[in-house]
Amino acid sequence: SILASGFSQNCMQFLSQAPQPPSIDSVKAAVEVLHQVGAVAADNERERLTPLGLHLAKLPVDVRIAKMMIFGVLFCTIEPVLTIAASLASKSPFAEFFNDDGTAKAKQKQFMDPDSDFITYVNVWEAYSKATAASPSAARKFCKENYLNFVALREISDSRRQFLDLLCSIGFLDKSDADNLKQSIFNRHAKKHELVHAVCAAGFYPNIARLDQTPAMNISLWHNNERIYFHGKSINASKKRFQSSDKWIVFHEKFGTTHRTSVATTAFVHPFVLCLFGGSVVVKHTERKVLVDGWMELPMAAQVGVFLREIRKQLEVLLQKVFEHSDKRQIEKMDHDMIEGIVSILSSECA
Repeated sequence: SILASGFSQNCMQFLSQAPQPPSIDSVKAAVEVLHQVGAVAADNERERLTPLGLHLAKLPVDVRIAKMMIFGVLFCTIEPVLTIAASLASKSPFAEFFNDDGTAKAKQKQFMDPDSDFITYVNVWEAYSKATAASPSAARKFCKENYLNFVALREISDSRRQFLDLLCSIGFLDKSDADNLKQSIFNRHAKKHELVHAVCAAGFYPNIARLDQTPAMNISLWHNNERIYFHGKSINASKKRFQSSDKWIVFHEKFGTTHRTSVATTAFVHPFVLCLFGGSVVVKHTERKVLVDGWMELPMAAQVGVFLREIRKQLEVLLQKVFEHSDKRQIEKMDHDMIEGIVSILSSECA
């Protein structure tokens, strides 16, 4: 908001003049997040909002969730992404019943996606929406029977509506989309869960972890050089073994304690997602691998790595145009073939 309002071109200098300035570390961390999502660019000591940053500044939500929602529009997965965004911004829809925990878990299991906490939220919302369409009393009964938090789902409903209004207010959607979201052109890939996960990764990057699994099924999780763990509430926490393709994980946030750091709300993503939406990409021709952000090593033929790097460059140019023309009609006219090509690559490779 400092850069968007024009108060200063350096957040650190501006905030240091406040009567009770925040700590230097907290300001650095906040600015680093803005750089990571591509909202801010720096020129010497001057900071400026990018076209994406100008749009994110208009969305009064966590910057990563805001970016995820915008990418949800661009990659035509807006309804599930909207549900995920609202769920992460609200209380958990899964109620806890200490006196009847076994029954509660058994009932709630029907909504669980086997690999994704993100899609689990989508499953809960879709089932709740069907009950709500019948009547408010049917919705309450549905929540009671399935051990779900009715108040939390009402909160998620309100957040979805608010987020939808915000996307309309900045021109990425219009009233016709909001009135019939399922049939919107910006929702035509809603059932492609691998694409939904890619959009989550685009928003939450660099929240990526590598899963290592030995032949003896010893499992470890790493965020760069930091050892981390699945939070107990993650769908992936109870697994004893994973598929060989289960290597890279997108997560919403980390929780640190004195003993360990855990990640909650997780899902697996294809390495191509990291090449397209991650940080710096270096193709190691002789080693037949691609290095993303200096620590994510992806075994890959050099020509594939070069191809993805070129696609990424073209995507960045396209996104720049989109963010400079935040009008629904202009977005529809953008390079449709490129977006659909990326969708095709991710859908076929992640299937």
